[in-house]
Amino acid sequence: MITPRFSVRQDETRVYVTIHAPHVRAQTIEFDVDEDQFKFFASPYYLRLTFPGKVIEDEAATASLDAANGDILVSLSKQTPGEEFINLDLLTSLLATRRERESEQTESDGRAGRPGIEEIGGTISAEDQEAILNDEEFEWEIPQSLANPDIDTLLMGSAKYGFNEQYIGFLEHVHSTANEINEVEDPEN
Repeated sequence: MITPRFSVRQDETRVYVTIHAPHVRAQTIEFDVDEDQFKFFASPYYLRLTFPGKVIEDEAATASLDAANGDILVSLSKQTPGEEFINLDLLTSLLATRRERESEQTESDGRAGRPGIEEIGGTISAEDQEAILNDEEFEWEIPQSLANPDIDTLLMGSAKYGFNEQYIGFLEHVHSTANEINEVEDPEN
């Protein structure tokens, strides 16, 4: 999955998320709002944001797609109008999972966190595996990171392509999606 470029801003009653996800079809875009979490999915893009306050998806919530620029603007209402969400400019903190946020909070409070999982050997039975997979409370939070195009371009060392050789890295994640058209296994190299 690719974490798209995004920005977040707010006013008194709303939070606005602008997502740059070029080359997606409007029919494939999915959103989900769950208290303080906002999730966006449009293959191959995935974005999960955890806000410092709660947002709701009400009748005033909107989403618009600018197909020319590849920008999607999502507007969500704050559960408590007038509440100011702090640190919306710290994008990596918005990408943090709930567990990462809880551990940061306990470290800053000086309290010890919950004990982690300790592997003591052995195997998991088929019944236990099925119970884990069917458990509704199991969190499937995919780790995300912001892309740094300058570093990625320097480290890749691969050939440029497209009109006037202006593209690089566009097909980097093509292997993670079903691709029946492209016969080249590693188009970046």
